[in-house]
Parts: sequence; structure tokens; C-alpha cells
Amino acid sequence: MLSCDSVPTSHGTSTAAVLAVIPARYGASRFPGKPLASLWGRPLLEHVWERARRIEGVNELVIATDDLRIAEAARGFGARIEMTSPEHASGTDRVAEVARRRPGAGIILNLQGDEPELDSEAVSRLIRGMQADPGLCMATLAHREDRPRALAAPDVAKVVVDAEGFALYFSRADVAQGSSGGPALRHVGVYGFRPDFLLEFASWPAGELERAERLEQLRALERGVRIKVFMASGAFGGVDTPEQLAALERRGPSG
Repeated sequence: MLSCDSVPTSHGTSTAAVLAVIPARYGASRFPGKPLASLWGRPLLEHVWERARRIEGVNELVIATDDLRIAEAARGFGARIEMTSPEHASGTDRVAEVARRRPGAGIILNLQGDEPELDSEAVSRLIRGMQADPGLCMATLAHREDRPRALAAPDVAKVVVDAEGFALYFSRADVAQGSSGGPALRHVGVYGFRPDFLLEFASWPAGELERAERLEQLRALERGVRIKVFMASGAFGGVDTPEQLAALERRGPSG
């Protein structure tokens, strides 16, 4: 098992440099062009980037893409861009490519490009938690769902945690009676990685559970890696479909 006890330092301090990466691709099967879809008068991706800029402790924030349309739009609102291979199967693979170019980083954040209401404070807590515990290879976010019935939907990822806040299992199924107010939490697709572990994780083939659930974080659990789950203060909206985008547009921005 890979040890995460050795953490690179930044600028001669004991604080690990933090690289935050927002992977963005144009050709999503369910919603082509999603990063550039208009929300509240601006591209969806710009809202994510603005929320990411509020995260405390990030040393560098990058949008990683293989699409020139996304790159041009992102440069237009001031983002730093990294062009990556079009062959990547997932956003994590794209993040890993950027991480290979930053050998001095000690924590790598994978921020989803479709969460315009990203909880910046929760991500800041995740960073602090990883900095305080060098043994954490991987961390993520979740929140309690104030509409339990929403947890019955198969497109909603759920997580059940142990008494120390580590993930026991992730699922699209209605695990642990989540839709009846049980202990299941709604998972948020934000991840923190140690760089060496991220590169190893990206090199592993998908496991049986990952293929069954279509959740790549299970690749780590299947191999005995503990994933620390930090709590977001409340729900925040992600966008998987045009219908979800339209619902956010009607509701208007929060916070």
C-alpha cells in the first residue's frame, strides 16, 4: 500500500503547496458544450472558477482542457489554462496530467467544472484537514440532504461513512435508507489527492465495483485506500443536464 506520510513542502515551509485543477471538456455525452453553456449571463465554467478563487490555501488554480473553445473563453475571464490530451477517459486523468507538470505540489484538488455553487469554505476545510494529517492519501466532500427523497435517484451519488468520517461505500443505489432520512450522505465530486497517490490512482484499471456503480472513487476503496469525507455546510447545485441548468437559471444564484 502506498504511504502518504511524505508530503512535499513549498517555499521552505511546512505547508504543502496546493494545486487546484478544474477539468473541462466540451463533448460531454449528456450535455455537449456544457462548460460554455450560459448561466445567469455567463459561462457555467466561469461560475465554478470564481467559486474556486475563494478557496483558502490554494497556491495555483488551473483550468485543464483539450478544447480551444473552452480555452479561449476561460482566458477571456482571466483563468490560467493548461491544454491536455484529448485521449483522457476522465477528468481525474486530465488532472493527473497537470499534476505531473507540477512536481512541487503537495496537495492536488480536482474540482468539477459543473458545480457553479461550489462550497468554497468546505473545500478550504478539506485542504486544512489534509495539511493536518499527512497520512491522508485522498479526501472528498459530502453533505446531508435536506430533501431525503432526492437520494433515491440513481444519478445522485451517495456515501456512507464510518465513525471517524472515512467512506465505507459510495453508491448510486439508495443505500442505508437515504431516502428515508437514514445515514447516507449526498456525495460531492470534489477530491483532494497527494500527488504520488493521484498518479498511481490514475494508472490503475477500473475495478469491478467502479464498473458496476460508475463511480471511479471506488477504485481506491477496492484497493484498501481510506477516503476521508469532509462535510459541506449544505447542499449546492451541480449541473448534469440541460434541465438542471434551466432549473438553476430560474432559481437564480445563491450566496
